[in-house]
Amino acid sequence: MQDSALFEAIQSLDAWEARRFRLRLQSPFFNHKPTLLQLFEYLWQCRSSDSTPSQTGAMATVGADEVSSPARLRHEMSELLALLREYLTDVELEKTPWQRHLAQVRALRKRGLEKNFRHAVREAQKTSPALETAAAERSLLDYYLQTELYEWEIRSKRYLDFSFHEQAGHLNIWYAGQLLQMACSEMAQAALQHNSTAPHRLADWVEGVLAALPDAPQLRDPATALYYGGLQMLKAPENSALAEHFRDLLEQHIDRLSHSEARELLLLAINHGIRRINAGEREALRRTLDFYLLGLRQKLLLDENGLLSKFTYNNVLMTFLALEAWEQALEFLEQYRPQLPPKEQDNLFRYNMAVYRFRKGEFDQALELLRNVNFPDPMYNLESRKMLLKIYYEQQAFDALESLLENLLTWLRRHSEIGYQREMYRNLARFTGQLLRLPPHDREAALRLAQKIRDTPMLAERNWLLEKLENNR
Repeated sequence: MQDSALFEAIQSLDAWEARRFRLRLQSPFFNHKPTLLQLFEYLWQCRSSDSTPSQTGAMATVGADEVSSPARLRHEMSELLALLREYLTDVELEKTPWQRHLAQVRALRKRGLEKNFRHAVREAQKTSPALETAAAERSLLDYYLQTELYEWEIRSKRYLDFSFHEQAGHLNIWYAGQLLQMACSEMAQAALQHNSTAPHRLADWVEGVLAALPDAPQLRDPATALYYGGLQMLKAPENSALAEHFRDLLEQHIDRLSHSEARELLLLAINHGIRRINAGEREALRRTLDFYLLGLRQKLLLDENGLLSKFTYNNVLMTFLALEAWEQALEFLEQYRPQLPPKEQDNLFRYNMAVYRFRKGEFDQALELLRNVNFPDPMYNLESRKMLLKIYYEQQAFDALESLLENLLTWLRRHSEIGYQREMYRNLARFTGQLLRLPPHDREAALRLAQKIRDTPMLAERNWLLEKLENNR
């Protein structure tokens, strides 16, 4: 039961969806078998209480005995699953209203209801720009509506001078948009895998296809132009002018995009900017921050509950700090504190405020904040310990630092789940300890330690260690 397709589907429901599906099971229009509702209630109770459903418990809900149980239970589960899949399909259709518009137009055309048909076409054309769907899908809707109008005119034999060019234009916009979206995804994926030499099959030939399409949809349609600009940016990552152009396009046309489409394009730009920052391009800091701020203004970086992830909160702060925009950074921390996940809000705020104080060199304030941070997330735990390590070193609190290093090594032994990070931080603790015990002004010992630090592949804070070692000579 626990591994069945039915229980898997039920586990995906939230409370609101379960209530709506329950109403459907109670309606004789959809369901005429009370046992299906009883089976659902049993499985939903198991899901809600996080308990494992049993075959015996499920059989009791459908009135099956030990003799007839397997076949009858399988039949009831199959029927309930079919109803649940139909419900999930309807839920998805509610999220794509343009398909409902099109289905209505097609149904009225097939029934020959001219007044209703033309009214439905006008309504679909009027509401199309406002639909919460991707711009490419709106072009596809326009294409299908033109097709329905053509089918109607052919049927009535009253008007055969039809604009195929206009119809093809809608299709070309959709096609170009889909190609460009896939090409952008292909290149972004290759960049994440650090595989810049891999052939980009789509990106290599999509330009030729676009050149063959009349009226240049990649330049004429705003959403398609955005994906085209994104592709150019990804193909020439060192060209900052292309990234600036993409930002201008996004700011200009963001209100014409659906939420999901605008978010996808925004994250494309942010991830590209982060890669440029990691490559040492300082100009990318301001540009990436602009994308972050645009996403915050448009609420594109908030989840469906209006919350900001702890990773985005920290990433935006670190970008401010890299630019030494201290006042803006502090304002950001305070302004978006209420948007952090409630259960982690205080910890996340204190941790990021500690980062802010640390980067400003306000070590006492950072220490006070870190003493009140308690993270179950091991990576945040590690980052907090790393800040403490640096603060103790800068303040020459060497006894506290020795104790911290010992505790850090003990903690690392207990947390194998952090993977390669464990080795990186173990080496940080080891080399920091050696740095503490290095004889003052012993140049040869310092050079040997510096070479070990450079030769160790898995090492956190390599540059900081080398800097402190240089100061110690």
